[in-house]
Amino acid sequence: MEFCLMKILYTNVIEQNTGWGAEFFVNHGFLKNGHETYCIDFHNQKYHLVESFLKSPECDVFFLQRGDKFPIPILKAIQLPRFFWASELVSRCRDQDRLLKSGLFDHIFVHTRDCLETIVGNGWVERNKLSVLLNGFDETVFKPDPSLKKDIDILFVGTITPRRKLFLEEIRKQYNLKIVSAFGKEMSEWINRSKIVLNIHAEDYLDTETRVFEALGCGGFLLSERLSVDNPFINNEFIQFDSLEDCIEKIDIYLDDQNARDIIANNGYLNAIRNHTYTIRAAQIAEILVTYISDVRRVDRQIDKSKLKLFRQWEVFNYRLIVPVNNLLRKTYRKVKSFKKKNSN
Repeated sequence: MEFCLMKILYTNVIEQNTGWGAEFFVNHGFLKNGHETYCIDFHNQKYHLVESFLKSPECDVFFLQRGDKFPIPILKAIQLPRFFWASELVSRCRDQDRLLKSGLFDHIFVHTRDCLETIVGNGWVERNKLSVLLNGFDETVFKPDPSLKKDIDILFVGTITPRRKLFLEEIRKQYNLKIVSAFGKEMSEWINRSKIVLNIHAEDYLDTETRVFEALGCGGFLLSERLSVDNPFINNEFIQFDSLEDCIEKIDIYLDDQNARDIIANNGYLNAIRNHTYTIRAAQIAEILVTYISDVRRVDRQIDKSKLKLFRQWEVFNYRLIVPVNNLLRKTYRKVKSFKKKNSN
């Protein structure tokens, strides 16, 4: 099929993650590639979600990213070709299950091949309706900055889970380690200042984290715990380790070898910038979306407003009565539990 520009009804958490989230960058990629998007942040608009969809313009496709707690009735009311980006690991993020099992999507993008095999094995989705979509990075934010001095020996950027804490505490005993929580341009600056950027899995699941693409996109030297089979990079583009002892041994090797670090980091950067930007990811998504658009665009394949209005009645009842009552019950339960605990002491 020839390249076709689309109007995409892109439902995500773009307002919540403005400036750093994948949806922010992918949306920018869609626009850069010539498509039009109408974004609805289903978290920020959760109390007015029906109204948001009733006000949406005519579009060619519906694209939902993440989708935690997204109402199934609204999904059923959307008559456009429907697509879902299940961007988290299936093994860790179980709130995706109801969407994956719904049978309401024409095609689903998943995080890893293991996720794909799990979904197929569970009988939720046919294999030909699934594809793996790797993470990426925004090339306008994560990029080399030669003006910054590399004054940090070892950097870890991310959330500290119990598993990561064990690794990092041992590394900190022997090396100058900087641990930060940062996103977007701030994160890019930290990476550009570092001689070694660490990547450690949050839990005992193999993954290829977004941090991998962002670090390499900055031209950073990446030392990573072994990645999942979806890893698109090779050994001379970054370095992998298999244990804490292996990690420390490789820190010893590369921390004092700037020439080796520079060569490996440059190889990783070249692969990242050529193949793994979010502009490229947006084009890969669009390539599949466009195959579901008929030659004659059907105005009647939009949104069933009668179904939406019916759901709105329930929505009003739910948020005006059920939610306040549930909140009151939870608050009362916490008070009773606290009272009992004090008296028992």
